[in-house]
Amino acid sequence: MELKMDANAELKSNNRLVQYLFKKEERVHKLIISLLILSLIAGIETTLLLYSADQKGMNVLNGMSISEIGAVSFAINTIVMGALGLLVTFIIQILIVCLLFLVLKERPVNIKGICQAVINAGVCIVIGSGVNAIIALLVKSKETTFTSLSLLVHDKNSILHTFMAEFELFYIVSLILFSYSLEKLALIKRRNAWIITIVIALVSLVFHMLTVASGTYLK
Repeated sequence: MELKMDANAELKSNNRLVQYLFKKEERVHKLIISLLILSLIAGIETTLLLYSADQKGMNVLNGMSISEIGAVSFAINTIVMGALGLLVTFIIQILIVCLLFLVLKERPVNIKGICQAVINAGVCIVIGSGVNAIIALLVKSKETTFTSLSLLVHDKNSILHTFMAEFELFYIVSLILFSYSLEKLALIKRRNAWIITIVIALVSLVFHMLTVASGTYLK
C-alpha cells in the first residue's frame, strides 16, 4: 500500500513537471524573464568553470590569472560574458527557427511557442552546465565537460575532441525536448520539428568548432 502511494506521488510529480514544461504561456514578459534568469544562471556557471580551470593551470584567461585580474573583476566579467553569451544564443536560435518556419511554410509563425521551446531546451543545457561545473570543482582532471564523449579523446586540441564534445548527455536531451516542444507548443508537424532541430544542431556544431579553433571557447 505504501509503495503504491509513493508511486502515485511520483506520477503526480512527473505530471506537474510535464504540465509546467508544456503549458502555453501567453504573457510575453514571463518568457523574457525566463530567458534572462537562465542566462544569469549560465553566467554564474561560466564563472565557476573558469575558476576551476584557472586553479588547474589551464590557460583560459588569455595568459592571465585570477589574482592578476582581481577576484571581483573576474566574477563580474565572467558572469556578464556567460549571461550575454547564452542570451545572444537564445535570440539567434529564435530568429533561425522563425526563418525555418517560413522556409517550411508553417503558418502562422508561433513566436511565443518557439520561445517556450527554446526555454525548455535551455533549462536542460543550464542544468547540464551546472552539473559539469560542480564536477569540475570536485575533481583534478583538466576537463570542463564530463558528460560528453569527448572524455574518450585524449588529444584535447584535435577536431575529433571538438566533434565528440557535441555528443553531450544534457545537450542531446535538450534537442529531444526542443523538438517535442516545437511540436506541442509551436504547433507544427513532427517531421518539420525534427528538421528544425537537426538544422539547429548542425549550426551549433559549426559554431562550436569555429569558436574552439579560435580559442574563445572552453573545450
